[in-house]
Amino acid sequence: MAVISTQYQAVVGLAGHVDHGKTALIEALTGMLTARPHEQQLGMTQDLGFAHFQDDHGNTIGVVDVPGHERYLRNMVAGVWHLNVLLLVVAADEGWMPMTTSHLDVAHAMGIEDIVVCINKRDKVNAEQLAEIEDQVLEQVMERSGLLPEIVTVSALKKDNIEALRQLLIDTVQVNIARHKIIAPVNNDDNTVVESATDPLMYIDRVFVVNGIGTVLTGTLAQGQLAIGDKVRCHPSNLVGTVRSIQAYHQQLTSVSATCRVAVNVKGVGRKDIGRGHLITGINQPMTLRDQCIVRLTKTATKLKVKKQRQVEVAMGTWHGTARLSYIPNTELARLVFEKPIPLLFGQRLAMIQKGGSGLQHGAEVVWTDYIFGYQKRRLYDVLDNLPQQLQPESQRQMLLVLQGYFECHDVDFKPTEQQTFIAPFCFDNQWLADMSQQLETLLSAGISMASAELCSRLRINDAVIELVMQRLKLQQKVHLSYGKWCVGQGDNEDDLPQDALDILHQIRQFGKAGLELNKVKIVGGKKWLRQLSHQKYITALDENIYFDMGVYLDLVKAVIADHQPHDRITMTDIKDRTDLSRKYSIPLANRMEKDGWVKRDDDERIILKAWH
Repeated sequence: MAVISTQYQAVVGLAGHVDHGKTALIEALTGMLTARPHEQQLGMTQDLGFAHFQDDHGNTIGVVDVPGHERYLRNMVAGVWHLNVLLLVVAADEGWMPMTTSHLDVAHAMGIEDIVVCINKRDKVNAEQLAEIEDQVLEQVMERSGLLPEIVTVSALKKDNIEALRQLLIDTVQVNIARHKIIAPVNNDDNTVVESATDPLMYIDRVFVVNGIGTVLTGTLAQGQLAIGDKVRCHPSNLVGTVRSIQAYHQQLTSVSATCRVAVNVKGVGRKDIGRGHLITGINQPMTLRDQCIVRLTKTATKLKVKKQRQVEVAMGTWHGTARLSYIPNTELARLVFEKPIPLLFGQRLAMIQKGGSGLQHGAEVVWTDYIFGYQKRRLYDVLDNLPQQLQPESQRQMLLVLQGYFECHDVDFKPTEQQTFIAPFCFDNQWLADMSQQLETLLSAGISMASAELCSRLRINDAVIELVMQRLKLQQKVHLSYGKWCVGQGDNEDDLPQDALDILHQIRQFGKAGLELNKVKIVGGKKWLRQLSHQKYITALDENIYFDMGVYLDLVKAVIADHQPHDRITMTDIKDRTDLSRKYSIPLANRMEKDGWVKRDDDERIILKAWH
């Protein structure tokens, strides 16, 4: 095959049954021993081990050694959550084992598409037995995953055929990288700046403190780039830290790109604040923390006959915990409810393991994380159940367009299609936008003015979306904002007022019937803005010190006039009772109404001059 000339990095994971020679194989392949001293004494890997080797062009390929014993299946999941290639190891003298099945099932459930099978210890069997093992392995992998694996036979202890394995891994990695188009400049220790198309994403598998350096986080950088000086956010703690140093494969770097094993020294994050299973992202990367989600089941254990609610262990990235699993009838969907909120991403792969056991019950991918209103459930389930088999970021956008007519997008390079309109930060389906605009105009044409919050509640639409659509209609001179409410047609728009005036108006509205008293509240800008707001009839002054929002004032006038007709008489006690105002406010209100021509004073009574209409 053609060699990829652009620099790249990749990660290969080794999986397989305990004592099938994974650790010895890594040592033969890389010259590095991944087993810790106590693991060497036990003769089994308990947690993740790491090594690396390079191809003939200096590209680094990381190697993750995952535990083979069933007790450490959750650690195994942490090792395969984001790999370019899985190297499945089978001992020639023992053949396919139950944990080989579990590891293959988990890897396939986590979305790994490229599998190389290494039959180790070939020196312990004859040619006929080796051929039988190859047939067995091929049949098992194809039956359980539908994938056709490359197979190579070696003897790790005798260093036999290791070079063929190394080249096969390099070839498979390059095919994987070319298919996913994830080639990117890496290992930039020459102070050059490299732009990354995506935000960084790294699940943490280890955290430790180095004297004189601080907190160090290790994991696999699955996407994007990290550089010294970058701000990163830790989830679920929401803490922000600064990248102070980067190490990858025993080299100090100024920046590094995915996919790569990396150790990052982060300033501003303490050892107690972060741990295994936590997630590192870019400072501004949108991230959802939820205690439940909807997943699409991608793989189900054949022995799982009855689909009933159950407790499961969920492994996702390097995180694992318990959740309640509920199946959604007549779909391939299920709901997971976690014990506490965790970071969730659209399309994120996860594995569900029998609680307290080692069998894979389901592989799944996250397809919905938001709250679901009862009225939208059936339509939502239909849309989610018909998502494309291969999920991409665009899949989520198309799903949201079908479901709600818009989606939020912060991608600076995003370009809408001819059927879409982009009004930052939302992209709208043109037909939905036209229909919604018409619906809003019709609603307001009934003569009822509504605030944005009322429109959101009535139409069940995001408040930020309503605001954008209404501003668009305002620019088209189809609506205007008056007294905090949208009205159909042209008119003065209060949101065009200077910001200082808007702040004062908002402050007065917060006081409501209590009114704003100048001797109690300091107004920035003094009486200048009060005079302007009064002149434009956004507020009214009951006297020199008491100001009401015009909408509140008119509601009080309506309460006083009620069903009275001209020439009817009303007492101050009536005014006080009808408005529920104290005498301190009811008298200034009556005086203001007299100035505005609603009433005329006659001793202790007020004569109604005009009816409310």
